Amino acid sequence: MKAEIKIYKGIEYVLVSQLPAEQQTIISQTISKRLYIKILIDGKIVGNCLQYKDYDFWYENVYRQGDKPLQTRVLETEKDTSALVDG
Repeated sequence: MKAEIKIYKGIEYVLVSQLPAEQQTIISQTISKRLYIKILIDGKIVGNCLQYKDYDFWYENVYRQGDKPLQTRVLETEKDTSALVDG
């Protein structure tokens, strides 16, 4: 199931630790650590977050492509997200 969007001061994000266990496992193996963000909420730093646009892209192009081998999904996603990571 796709996670609901969280919004704080205009930042659309998901908290990875609140995703279903299966998604947490796969996301940790398939998404660049450089895409993780930290958000200051009420004086506390909340880490382990992803911008919702990055999570949404991952969900549609990696997680929902479960019929393909994991390595193939990783390589295809890295190619497709190179602009996100490098830009």
